[in-house]
Amino acid sequence: MNKKLKYRSLVLGLLLGDLLVLGLSLWLTLFLRYWHLPAGNLFISHLVSFSSIFAVWLLVFYIADLYGRSFYLYRKSLVGFLLAAQAANGLIASVFFYFLPYYGITPKTILFIDILVSFVLLFLWRSAVKFSLKLNAKERLVLVGSGPEFKELAAELAQNEQYGFKIFRKIDSAQLAGDFANSGRQLFDEALAKEKNIIFVVESFKDLPKEAVEYFYDLMFKGMEFFNFQDFYESIFQYAPLSFVNDEWLLSNISSGPKDFYDLAKRLMDILAALFVGLVSLIFYPFIMIVIRLDDGGPVFFINSRVGQKNRVFKQFKFRTMCVNADARWLDKNDKQITRIGSFLRRTRLDELPQLWNVLKGDMSFVGPRPDFIEFAKTLEQRIPYYNIRNLIKPGLTGWAQIQQLPPRSVEETHKRLACDIYYIKNRSLFLDLTIILKTVRTVLSTSGT
Repeated sequence: MNKKLKYRSLVLGLLLGDLLVLGLSLWLTLFLRYWHLPAGNLFISHLVSFSSIFAVWLLVFYIADLYGRSFYLYRKSLVGFLLAAQAANGLIASVFFYFLPYYGITPKTILFIDILVSFVLLFLWRSAVKFSLKLNAKERLVLVGSGPEFKELAAELAQNEQYGFKIFRKIDSAQLAGDFANSGRQLFDEALAKEKNIIFVVESFKDLPKEAVEYFYDLMFKGMEFFNFQDFYESIFQYAPLSFVNDEWLLSNISSGPKDFYDLAKRLMDILAALFVGLVSLIFYPFIMIVIRLDDGGPVFFINSRVGQKNRVFKQFKFRTMCVNADARWLDKNDKQITRIGSFLRRTRLDELPQLWNVLKGDMSFVGPRPDFIEFAKTLEQRIPYYNIRNLIKPGLTGWAQIQQLPPRSVEETHKRLACDIYYIKNRSLFLDLTIILKTVRTVLSTSGT
């Protein structure tokens, strides 16, 4: 099954399962509250009132990454996930029931019991899913290649069988050079003699001898399956393989032309969201302006030139977080150029609120590559091939690179940012934009941003 389809099927199954668990938890809550089977009308009336709450709870689960890679790769404690999510859900439900008269009920004991019961049932349900994922039969792979991305992919799959794949054989493409008929072919014949259900992932057919390519072609007619290496790599790491990026690759994979429906819908969302968030955020402006002035007496706003779409330069607006006359350079986490209040503003992203004006003007979007200082852009374009491809689209307040890594502090780390930005430009869609925004919310709430 296609990797993306498998992941989406997993997410859909988790979503439906969570919804059923929440409904069952409410039924059990009513039973525990009154110690008899709840009548149909009692359950339905509570279910109607709780239904919109459940929708918000599922959104909280998404923000908490209960449908993401952290869950199905077991990289975090399930108990920790659920505790944080249910604590937030309890607060949200309290606000809904006690401050919005629409619901007509103000459950105290029932809400408390429901939070506990749903936590237990969700833990049991999610634990069962994790256990089944561990037991699922892994698709066996034969990996053929030798480049840096090939080694990176092989190492990742070897360490995380939860992806659903097991490396059956790894073959260096250099071993296939020379007399393929006698030596190279034997490597594959031996693998096929031991296992018939094999999927081949070949880094590059261009680097293989003609006889090897013809051999793989014949295997297609024997029912062997081949994964496209670049698509497979992107699905695992969610960024582009930079060693493959050249003029031909970019022309084949990146579109600089308009996506009419997407561009129109995105611009409309940018305007509406910037207006709404901008008006609400005005409440914070006086407090932020006062603490910045009290901190060091310098100017409140930081206005600087950045490189935007099609290399056009625009003025970006932010609350100042650095000392007056600070140097334009990569910053360490606890850099002395960042002011005391500036550190807090950066962690909470409050320093970026004035950029909503840039979004309204059309210089920026909510989602896109981060805009660079002009001096940085010139330096990076000289040192990193195809770096200016980021400027094909509007820069953003947040983006795929920002939620995948901490801000880069070197040219080497900027390579990773470029790989993420290229992935976003290639795959950009409203769904991906929404995913980025929700993950940004999680980052801000956890104050893990810098």
